[in-house]
Amino acid sequence: MSASATHAQTTAACQITGNIKGVGNQSVIFFYDWQGQQRRDTVRAQNDRFSYTAHPTDDGQLNLKIVPSRFTTIWFEPGQVTVTGSIAEPAKLTVTGTPENTLTTYYNQRINWKFEQRAAAHPDSIPILGALVGQATRAFIAAHPKARTSADLLYQEAKYKNDRPVAEYEQLLRLLSPTVQSSHQGQAVARRLTVLRSQPQIGQLLPTFTIPDTANVAVSLARFKGQYVLLDFWGHWCRPCIQSMPHLKQLQAQYAAQMSIVGIGMESAEDKPLWLKAIRKNQLTWTQLSELKADKGVIEQLHVEQFPTYMLLDKQGKLLVMASQLGPIEEKLRSLVTTP
Repeated sequence: MSASATHAQTTAACQITGNIKGVGNQSVIFFYDWQGQQRRDTVRAQNDRFSYTAHPTDDGQLNLKIVPSRFTTIWFEPGQVTVTGSIAEPAKLTVTGTPENTLTTYYNQRINWKFEQRAAAHPDSIPILGALVGQATRAFIAAHPKARTSADLLYQEAKYKNDRPVAEYEQLLRLLSPTVQSSHQGQAVARRLTVLRSQPQIGQLLPTFTIPDTANVAVSLARFKGQYVLLDFWGHWCRPCIQSMPHLKQLQAQYAAQMSIVGIGMESAEDKPLWLKAIRKNQLTWTQLSELKADKGVIEQLHVEQFPTYMLLDKQGKLLVMASQLGPIEEKLRSLVTTP
């Protein structure tokens, strides 16, 4: 039986009380899934305080919202849960009182929020800081094998960062207790790893493909064999993708004799004019391809889920680096190619 099912059957209540500075008398909303349907409950705060008896959920979690687009995850656990903080920092509410909630807050305070603070102060160091916080997160998971919080963190690592070998994620999953592995979060990790196993792997040949360019001329990946290739999976709608274009131009100029850049647009047929406009506006002179099938086709086959995603291939077409930022790509190129 999954942990969420166990909690759903318990007779003990999960009572949530909040004291959030600045909420005043406004509404506080709780979102959760129950029997496959998303539900929402609204309670009215009075003088920054509110009380809510949580409903059991499919996954053992519910989300609290006090401002638009900001959610705080709360574990459904029998007992008294306390939420504190300020509406001025809606992403840093502390949730304590029950084991999983207290542990998640402990992780946020010791690792996650410290990273966010340092990243805001030193944006140029985000790749280095991200690697450090990933290392700390994996150590945290290994140190708390009986916590569903660990499975939840492992899922986030494998889903949104995905910067480690699949075998490393698999090892962490095996460390988790049988109860946690069978929980909703543990099963989500297992499903995610199934996807990752079929993703392109470092050191393996990337499956060849043929995609139309901006003039609808078919271009094969095999055309670039014999040189390094940097695949840029992007979209006209993706702000981080556009912000990275000047850096891509620098790499193109620096490694023009040894490397080709190939853009692969995650675009739909109706958005082709916007895709072409973005190419012209940003003066992208390298090869641009798109099947105009949104996230289907080659993008789906290669399991590209984050944009931008960069894949650096060697001269035979083997995957050298896959990353969501250009830092690891540039570091690898420096180790491989001597430039004037």
